Amino acid sequence: MKQRIIERMASDGDEHFFAVPGGEMQLGADEADIGRITINGDSVKREYLLSAAPRRSEHVAPFRIGRSLVSREDFSAFIDDTGYRTDAEREGWAWISRDGMWEKREGLSWRNPFGGAADEFCAEHGGQLPVFQASWNDAAAFCRWLSNATGKRVSLPDEGQWETFGFFRGVPGLVEISSRESSPLFSDHVAYCAAVLSAIDGGECPPGVLWEWCLDWFDAYPGGRPHREYGEVYKVLRGGSLQSNPLQRAREYRFRRCPTARSPYYGFRIIIG
Repeated sequence: MKQRIIERMASDGDEHFFAVPGGEMQLGADEADIGRITINGDSVKREYLLSAAPRRSEHVAPFRIGRSLVSREDFSAFIDDTGYRTDAEREGWAWISRDGMWEKREGLSWRNPFGGAADEFCAEHGGQLPVFQASWNDAAAFCRWLSNATGKRVSLPDEGQWETFGFFRGVPGLVEISSRESSPLFSDHVAYCAAVLSAIDGGECPPGVLWEWCLDWFDAYPGGRPHREYGEVYKVLRGGSLQSNPLQRAREYRFRRCPTARSPYYGFRIIIG
């Protein structure tokens, strides 16, 4: 499996990576526009919308980003080659959600992310499904491994890169989203995994399927409002998941979790330089 990953990385084609042209980009959201957004439901707080402000101009260099999230199979090759133990494996637990309620359950990890029948589904479709229950630390370790194995610079996208990627992939912005209804919750984990698999089209996984880890700490943009959670405490996730409020799937929306956080709703894609 390791050799197959290296061969994909060496390819200059666009089968596995999307070439983003970059350029002078307008990133973030205007605070006045945010003020006009009506929030329905408690899954989105105004303060997190405001963390996307102010809107700014930034030059983004061209880059290549994975068309799909890193798969369970690719992550398994990394584990087999290095013996790495994920945060969930070392600490002996991970988060799981059922009917909208979060539970800290022992024994969960990327190997058995749900603790039930869905784990068999994940194993059966490991080459297509993204790896679940990977923390930011785990994602960063995967990138270091692949950098060493291929001799290329492999990393998580930074926020500017992810937002630029979202723009070119047609991810709507905050002010473009008219629906304010939350997505339905999947009470059945097998149904959730099947929905993730169905969202993957020909090996390409669009944004909005799983929250995607970014390189950055959750900190203020230049000129942004202060926030008690800013600093080198939380890492940023972007894109939302199948269960997110539509506003959370906007390309400017910023979510945050500790680098050790893991759940079935977090994944990651890589960029190469």
